[in-house]
Amino acid sequence: MRVRMRQNVVILMSAIELTPAQQEAKRRLRAVWIAIAASFLVCAVELSLGWVLGLESLIAEGIHTFFDGFDSIIVLGAVIIAARPADRGHPFGHGKFEALGATVEAFFILFAAIMIGYRAIGLWLRGETPKEIPPFVAAVMIGAAILYFFISRYLLKEAEATRSPALLAEGKHLQVHVFITAGVAVGLLVGAIGNWPFVDTLLALAVAVCLLVISIGLFRELLRQFTDAALPQDEIDKLAGVIRRFSDRFVEVHGVRTRQAGTERHIEMHMVVMPETKVGDAHALSHEIADAVTEVWPAARTTVHIEPLNTDDERHEKWIEGQPKVHVDEHRPDDREFIS
Repeated sequence: MRVRMRQNVVILMSAIELTPAQQEAKRRLRAVWIAIAASFLVCAVELSLGWVLGLESLIAEGIHTFFDGFDSIIVLGAVIIAARPADRGHPFGHGKFEALGATVEAFFILFAAIMIGYRAIGLWLRGETPKEIPPFVAAVMIGAAILYFFISRYLLKEAEATRSPALLAEGKHLQVHVFITAGVAVGLLVGAIGNWPFVDTLLALAVAVCLLVISIGLFRELLRQFTDAALPQDEIDKLAGVIRRFSDRFVEVHGVRTRQAGTERHIEMHMVVMPETKVGDAHALSHEIADAVTEVWPAARTTVHIEPLNTDDERHEKWIEGQPKVHVDEHRPDDREFIS
């Protein structure tokens, strides 16, 4: 009986079709879990070897990797919240929670850079260096770099597919981790062969500088979202192409406003139609355009404001003569409001 009930549950669950936005959320969650598992695995190896052998570069990378895993958990929570639908408290959705999670990650990266740099500079000033650098630790770090390489490529692929700033932050961070870890491996190998223990401290300082650069880049990207900057030009051009597919059914589209909130694209536009156009037909057209936009960005939220062409003014034909059907590069979104 229980087996049959379980089979029915499985069949029922498989029959439920997830929306495009829910499918993207599921992909993002899976990617974050993989990043968390990889971070804590590498962290355990790096901190153990660094502590036993007294290698500051390994301890620095271990600290860095620990924060990677910890802030990935925060990002996971942000992705879960961001996947919630719009409600009374958040009528525009929860997309910016994901950007908030990416911001927390950027702060952790910055904190790790300061901590590692402080430790390395202190050791340098005190003249403390390890007794020796065993060559095998270089092989361990190369293995970690290879692991980071494949996981970072996976995360960046998922970030591009789901338009996730949190996954983008994770992917870029792990991508740079590949070079940092490989650089540490090469440095440790050179230090071991040349019997130059001071290389360990220099590598720790290099890790701190790399993390500082990463955090600054992430803060710049996230600032665009929190200040409601327009979508990148290539995405705006793609949006215009989608709208033009329906150009034979409207007079023009203007007043296009765009912004990003996590994975969500919020898009508003004014669509001018002939005054004799039925309200139902114009409404149906607006939904067709919104559906076409959703095919490109599954988490997009599109609002189309319908306006009748002001044919009472004798100049109305000149207003649209020789003009493009879709205006997306207006200096001010309200520049062409006068035609309605």
